[in-house]
Amino acid sequence: MAAARWPFLPYARCFRAKFRCAKVSLCHVLESFAKDEIRCTLGATMKYMTAGELRGASLVAIVDDVPAGLRLQAASIQADLDRWSHGCSCGERREVDCAAILSGVSADGRTTGSPLSLVVDNAAYRASLEDEAPGQAAVPRPGSADLAGLLATDANDCRSIVEGSSARSQAALIAASAVAREFLAEFGVEIQSYVTRIGAAAMREQPIDFETLRYTPLEIESSPVRCPSAQASRAMEEEIAAARVAGDTLGGEVAVAIHGVAPALGSYRGGGMMARLSKAAFSVNDVVSVSFGSARDMMRRRGSAVYDSAVLGAHGFAHTTNISGGIEGGLTTGASVVMRVGVAPSASLRAPQKSIDLETLSDAESFSAAYSPCLVGGVAVAIEAEIAFALASAYQERFGGVAMSDIHSSYDAYMRRLRLAAR
Repeated sequence: MAAARWPFLPYARCFRAKFRCAKVSLCHVLESFAKDEIRCTLGATMKYMTAGELRGASLVAIVDDVPAGLRLQAASIQADLDRWSHGCSCGERREVDCAAILSGVSADGRTTGSPLSLVVDNAAYRASLEDEAPGQAAVPRPGSADLAGLLATDANDCRSIVEGSSARSQAALIAASAVAREFLAEFGVEIQSYVTRIGAAAMREQPIDFETLRYTPLEIESSPVRCPSAQASRAMEEEIAAARVAGDTLGGEVAVAIHGVAPALGSYRGGGMMARLSKAAFSVNDVVSVSFGSARDMMRRRGSAVYDSAVLGAHGFAHTTNISGGIEGGLTTGASVVMRVGVAPSASLRAPQKSIDLETLSDAESFSAAYSPCLVGGVAVAIEAEIAFALASAYQERFGGVAMSDIHSSYDAYMRRLRLAAR
């Protein structure tokens, strides 16, 4: 009867004979999966899907596996979109993107547990139609996904690749990430980013410290380049102005600080929190490097000088320093997670670049009508968005539950256990 219902069991029993020394037999594991006694958490964590193109009228996003009972505010979604737009514009006037929630939220503003859908009106829709660059359909831009994308999709029009890889599509991601950010805020988690370098202009190097990385939103967002240092901000604006005159683009570096993260999230057996957050950051186009804490300094020093000592604090275990950047051995330490992310210059240059015409296979010049000299500030907000989903997924995996009340109960019990462990 069992063999008829579970045809793989005879094979499992054969394997069990070879692995008798294991505490949990392969047969038992397979039976447990078949009976749903062990569940794969990957399908039960918050994830998103976006659709829409650079020249489309709207961008849409769907967020699945959102816990029921999470309060959402449309103002929070709009605020994140405004920060992103501000970071991409480098101080220039830009059309306002407006987002709306279509489903997944009840009349009282709480999530229902069903997939949540959002739409973002493409404010640049009409302008993008006017910016159409004739004759550029077969000329890929150096440094972009154009050529590789054409080869991958067997297409013959670069614009189809530009539509999908454009930074413009990040608007849907930013809107969707507001859900993950609100979820994390329920547990006191705050994700903050700011620009530390654009081209040759940079902020003065600061030690990795909880206080020095906690700038106010006003200090960051009042800067046209999202840099909290007034002196560095002015130097960055000068760099951007010079690049704009030349029709060139600039990259830079972004600091990301995640405050209030629960201790011991992640894994010490591979696929740890450092790997997950790195993957999230690299999911954003133009990101070229990621480091944690004082990684650049750690490579030049001895181990005895770069590790954080544990102490017994008033609220449990703590560390005297945060050189590691809040992650040790794949697990969070409870200190702020600090990342440094390198951003490459945009491939959409106004100045002509050497390329090849794929129709004639002759030399040609590539240029972009949709031009912005620096996107580092906007990329920083997009990195926040991807990190918010990665971190929300880690919280859901650790604390489970399909309702916010259940997740809160599990979280409170976990934190209580950690406090008791330090007594």
